[in-house]
Amino acid sequence: MSDFLWSLVLRQTDAGSRQWLEEAAPRRGTPLSVIALRAAFAGAGRRLRGIQLSLSAEEQRLARDLGIVAPDAWGLDGLARAALLLRALETVPSERHVALVREVYLKGDEREQAAVLRGLSLLPDPRRFLEIGTDGCRTNVRDVFEAIACENPYPAAHFPEPAFNQLVLKAYFIGVPVLRILGLDRRKTPELRRMAADYASERRAAGRSVPADIDLVME
Repeated sequence: MSDFLWSLVLRQTDAGSRQWLEEAAPRRGTPLSVIALRAAFAGAGRRLRGIQLSLSAEEQRLARDLGIVAPDAWGLDGLARAALLLRALETVPSERHVALVREVYLKGDEREQAAVLRGLSLLPDPRRFLEIGTDGCRTNVRDVFEAIACENPYPAAHFPEPAFNQLVLKAYFIGVPVLRILGLDRRKTPELRRMAADYASERRAAGRSVPADIDLVME
């Protein structure tokens, strides 16, 4: 997975950015510097954010199979950050993985946090990173929330029922279409329908509009 993602990123870059990425990437057999990794995360935004993605049909298919459903939302900088994080995890023992990802996430800016959240499904044994995923649902920063909630297979695959239900209600609260929540159909439960119905009733009682897509949950 990391090799595919890395080659995908490198193919999109110019020679100067490609050289920078190769130099910035953690290397197997070399002790990991978390400071250097965070610097690479920041550098990816400065160097790659404005580069337009151009994926072949085969690359899009392979990316989707990995869980990268909407690569344009990731951007090249987001794909590069996911590749850097995967490379970093390959250099440290598995018992350090969660702490490393948490540190990169908590100390990153909003776009770096979004990249970590979008990439959770790509990480080895992704269920271990549940706390980070649910933390992304508590933010009021729309771009960060959308990174975990929208076109992301992680919540439907790993969130327990209460956390998934709260994600759906949070989407209604901040105006994110729930159609963008992957796996919603298979995660609908009587409790989620009740919560959506209560939310709609509260909105009507307060004289406020009800989200047009509320029926996607209640039906």
